[in-house]
Amino acid sequence: MSDMNQEKNKMSLFSAVLLCCTCMVGSGWLFASQLAARNAGNYSFIAWIAAAAMIIGIGLCFAVVVTQFPQRGATTRVSAISHNSIFGMPFAFANWFGISVVIATEAQATTQYLAPFMGDSLMQDGILTLTGKSLAMAILFGYLFINWYGIKFLTRINNVVTVFKIFTPLFVIAVLLVSHIDTTNFTLATNSSYSAKDIFPAIVASGMIYAFNGFQVVTAFASEVKNPKRNIPLAIIISVLVVLCFYLLLQFTFMSAMPNEMLNNGGWVGVNLDSPIVGLTILLGLNFLMVLLIADSIVAPSAVGYTYLGMSSRMLFAMSKEKQAPAFLSKKIHPKRGFSVPAMAVNFIIAVVFLLQADSWAGLMIIVTMLHVVGYLAGPVSMAALNPRLKVFGLIVFLGTAALMVTVPYKDFLITNIVLSVLALVFMFTQGRSKLKANIIFGTPFLILLWAVLLAQSLILTLIVSAIFFIFVTDKRYVAKCQAFRKMELAEAGAVEVSDAAGDTVEAK
Repeated sequence: MSDMNQEKNKMSLFSAVLLCCTCMVGSGWLFASQLAARNAGNYSFIAWIAAAAMIIGIGLCFAVVVTQFPQRGATTRVSAISHNSIFGMPFAFANWFGISVVIATEAQATTQYLAPFMGDSLMQDGILTLTGKSLAMAILFGYLFINWYGIKFLTRINNVVTVFKIFTPLFVIAVLLVSHIDTTNFTLATNSSYSAKDIFPAIVASGMIYAFNGFQVVTAFASEVKNPKRNIPLAIIISVLVVLCFYLLLQFTFMSAMPNEMLNNGGWVGVNLDSPIVGLTILLGLNFLMVLLIADSIVAPSAVGYTYLGMSSRMLFAMSKEKQAPAFLSKKIHPKRGFSVPAMAVNFIIAVVFLLQADSWAGLMIIVTMLHVVGYLAGPVSMAALNPRLKVFGLIVFLGTAALMVTVPYKDFLITNIVLSVLALVFMFTQGRSKLKANIIFGTPFLILLWAVLLAQSLILTLIVSAIFFIFVTDKRYVAKCQAFRKMELAEAGAVEVSDAAGDTVEAK
């Protein structure tokens, strides 16, 4: 009976799709269309399609692994599952850390969009005031409140929120299209300054990866999805395609509704609205949309924020299980809440710290995207290691994802490498001298790849070193060596792996 109740309380395919869509229509829809127009002009439509194709490829790689091992927080565990905890450490840190920072950016996005209606009380000179950060803190506590009542409550709230989140942008788009369409915006002379070479860089710089990152949420909740082998890949594909159509329509609407005189000063590069969608409606005199946009600026980012808080806590729980984080974070899952309370608390504190340090949404978006890209690289590697027949597909996805790193600004790339390297060194130090050789063999190859790509600053060299890395770490001899070390770790701990009622891996003496 208990098994039947657990299955009944799991997410359906419909809820999983809505959960992914919710996370992909967060703060991105409020900012990305302007950034895409500025970075790629008319080529922004192709950039959106290319980004969606890449995300589906990455998502399917993760889906292959997590459907074989539907565990809590599986997104951060894939490399530990296919290789071992030391090898998977930098991927797990990047994935988890990136998601944790997003929680802060979503609360920040809501506050930033409310700022124009609150005078100078929330934001001054593009920087959040003390009042603004206090409001953003209150929003973070709202995220915590929703998660406190567990996955069933979250999905009930989310199903209602998603309907509103989808309705509002579509209604705004419809009003904009009816009110003002100027197709000459697509034939301006300044558009000739853009070319196909702008497509790939725009994927990162315009926030497209950031916008689509919500596909991960269904893999993080893998143990809480009904029929995961069928529903997880379907949820990823369906949600990405649905949201792609939305972003393409939004891009067309934003570019065609923009008053022509706004483009007289340098074309799309000259368009720089602090709150793009609100700014556009004001320019067109559509003030009656303000109330709806205010509501959506609260709901859209917040739905991503509270979902990611739950997602990141499950990721940290999984890292603790793999000995990549302190053991107290995975000692116990709250019987009513459905998550580890210490893991939830740690992620909430991290979000608070980043919120207090950051000035604006745009200030964190690129580095968050870089962390996401690093975390994505784990998917094709682990899939190919566990399923050698899919190695060619994995290599294609890996190279395409690795190439995105070349488009990240040098400073943000450097910060990411430093953060991951420091976290890796701390992790290795805590492992003790007896595991020094294992740390070098398993923990350094990916870090070497990251530094090599940063120093190379070349697409061709990036593809070459990435291919070498992929072939090396998915070779059956290297994978066997990794797995042997993983078994040895378990043996030394006197542990055997058993499955608990939630489908998680726990260790028992």
